[in-house]
Amino acid sequence: MPKLFLIPTISIFDVHDVAVRDWLNKLDATAMQTHLEYPFGLDRFFSESSRRALANVDEIHNEILRLLDIINPHAVFLDISIDFVELENKYNKRELSPLEFWSGYYQISANMNGASQALYCIYIKGIIDKEMRLIESKEHLPLSVVFYGLDVKTREELIPVYENILDKDSEFVLELARVVNEITNLREKPKHLWYTPMQVRQMAVSYEETEKFYTELLFRLERMLKHKVRDYIVKSLRKNALGFLSSYEKFLDYKIREDEIKFSNIIEGLNVLSNQSGYSSIVIFCGPMHYSALENALKKEKMLSELGITFESMDIARLLDKMKPFTQKNRIMQRDYEIALDMLGRRKPERFQNPGSILVPA
Repeated sequence: MPKLFLIPTISIFDVHDVAVRDWLNKLDATAMQTHLEYPFGLDRFFSESSRRALANVDEIHNEILRLLDIINPHAVFLDISIDFVELENKYNKRELSPLEFWSGYYQISANMNGASQALYCIYIKGIIDKEMRLIESKEHLPLSVVFYGLDVKTREELIPVYENILDKDSEFVLELARVVNEITNLREKPKHLWYTPMQVRQMAVSYEETEKFYTELLFRLERMLKHKVRDYIVKSLRKNALGFLSSYEKFLDYKIREDEIKFSNIIEGLNVLSNQSGYSSIVIFCGPMHYSALENALKKEKMLSELGITFESMDIARLLDKMKPFTQKNRIMQRDYEIALDMLGRRKPERFQNPGSILVPA
C-alpha cells in the first residue's frame, strides 16, 4: 500500500536565481569580464542579505534531502504548471536526464551569449545539480514526477492579486510603525528585508529577519489598543486598515481557489499512479502557504483509501524552523489581518474559518 507524504519547501533554485540576477545587474563591463576569467565562488561577492538568504535556503534544502532519505519516494509531485506536460512525459519515459529536465524547465541555455548570461549559466548550473536529488533516489535511480500546478493562464490571473497584497501589507506595517513610534519609540528596526516579485514561472521570493522588530511592534500596538489611545490609533489607521482588509480578503479568495485547483490536480495524478505498480511511497512538495490547506484536504479525502494510499505524517518541525525567515512575510500578513479586523470592529467571515486561510504551517 503506497504511503503519501506532504513536505513544504522553499525553492533553492528560485532563491539563488534572485541572488545572482541581483548581483549581475550591478556589475559594469570591466567587473563582468574579470569574473568571467575567474568564475569561481561568485556568491562571495553578493550582498550580505543575499548571502544570508542563500545560507538559509541551503540549510532548508539539506533538511528536505534528509527527509527524502527517510522516505525514499518512488514518485514526486511538483508544483509545476500542468501546461508543461510534454516535459513531464519526456522525463517519465526516461528521454531526459535529471539535468536536462531541470535545465529545460528553467530554460537554462547552453548557448552563453554575452558575459552576463555566461556568468549566470556557470553559477546556476551548480544549483541545478542540487535540485536533481528532488527527483531521483539516494541510489540515483530516476523517479517518476507528476506536475500538479496551475495552468499558466490561471496563474497569470493570480499574480496581480498576490503582488497587490504584498504591497498593501508593507504599507500597512509602515503606517502601524509610524503611529506607534509617535507615542513610544521602537527599539528594534527591520533587518535583512529581501523580496522579489513573481517571475513567469517561479514564485515570488521573500526573505525577512524581522521577527524581533515585528514582535515589539505588535506588543506595543496591542497594549495601546486596550487603552485610551485606541481611538487615536484607529482614527489614524482606519483608511489603511480598510484598504489592507479588502486586498487581503480578495487574496484569500484567490488563494483558496488556487488550493482547490491544485488539490484536484493532485487527486487526478494519484489516480493515474494508482494504475501503475511499484509506488511504495509518494512525496508531494508544496509551498508553505499551501501546506495547511493541502494537508487538511488529504487527511479528509476518502478516495485515497479507495486507491489503496495512506496519508502519512512526519516530523517537519526542524524544516519549519529553518524556513522562518522565508515565511515571515506570510506570518505578518496573517497577523495584520487580525489587527485590521480588530481596528474596524469586524469578525472574520465564515468562508475564511478554515485551513485554506492559514498561510504558515503550525
